[in-house]
Amino acid sequence: MSGAVAERCTFTAYITYSILLTGFVYPVVVCWGWNTGGWASAWKSVDDKENPLLDGCGVIDFAGSGVVHMTGGIAALIGSALL
Repeated sequence: MSGAVAERCTFTAYITYSILLTGFVYPVVVCWGWNTGGWASAWKSVDDKENPLLDGCGVIDFAGSGVVHMTGGIAALIGSALL
């Protein structure tokens, strides 16, 4: 995210965007992917038919890179589109 908006917005906007991203967006997305009860988790209960993401398979995030880079990429896309 920082490379997409660095030096293209004011410092205050950059700090605000960073605080919102790390304080509110990342924790929610991380919970979805890494928590065993998250809707995107591959380790959900087999009996959980409420939200069968990818036919109930979920996603596996190796070393956390998928969640971190996907969230940063989407934030960069939105930030650059707004600029």
